[in-house]
Amino acid sequence: MLGYDTVPVTTWDEALNALADIEQPPREILTWASAHWDDASTRLIDRLGEFAAGRRDTVSGTEAFYIVHLCGEKGDGRAYPILCRLIAEDRRIADWLDDAVTETLPGILIRVFNGDAALLRRAIESAGGDEFARASALAALGYLVRARAAMSEDGMRAYLRRIRREMAPRRDSVIWMTWASTVASLGYKDMRSEVAALERDGYIPEGDFDREQFDLRIERAQSDASGLAAFAFDLIAPLDDATSTLLSLAGVEAAAAGRRLGALVPKGERGRF
Repeated sequence: MLGYDTVPVTTWDEALNALADIEQPPREILTWASAHWDDASTRLIDRLGEFAAGRRDTVSGTEAFYIVHLCGEKGDGRAYPILCRLIAEDRRIADWLDDAVTETLPGILIRVFNGDAALLRRAIESAGGDEFARASALAALGYLVRARAAMSEDGMRAYLRRIRREMAPRRDSVIWMTWASTVASLGYKDMRSEVAALERDGYIPEGDFDREQFDLRIERAQSDASGLAAFAFDLIAPLDDATSTLLSLAGVEAAAAGRRLGALVPKGERGRF
């Protein structure tokens, strides 16, 4: 394995190849990629589309991982419908997004959002998608409703009530915990009884989000003029700096994380993250 500080990078192919091989957090390579995004963004987003269409033999998960994070940092809306498709259809999205499926996916969606909330709603409701990715999409939608008026307040309330009645899975799931926290983060105090009903029906494990926690979240949601304080508490915010975020995710286990990522990519299949 090579150290990132020893890898000369002058082209995108070299950058993607190097990212598949390094053990240490790739600050220099990520910084280079961000600075040169405009040079290759169209080609890379096309490749992300190929990946979403199932052409995993030509585009690896590592490459897709890096592309979606860079799209988030750059706020590139061309990635938005592709990412919504991946959330809706890729049951193995966590295989290539790893912890980012919950850690950074909401922030990426917030940044690349192109104004079409219907795409995000379809991803949230897709029974064929990964439940953690769908939950991240729901958290992002909540943030977008408050920060960018992606839906009206009445429209969002109606949507939340409808999916509580109709959406799969009809059992305990992270998506219902996210449903409850999103309701509270939006300050929808009038829906308190519906959160309690989810817990009563076993969709949220007892004690994981009780009425006291709901009320505290409502107070936090109402504590600032922006209405985003409760989302900030859950670290739901736009992904503005992919490099720093990824380095933070790597933390003190950086080398081990690099080896884990590399192990997901067959030898010679240069790409992924």
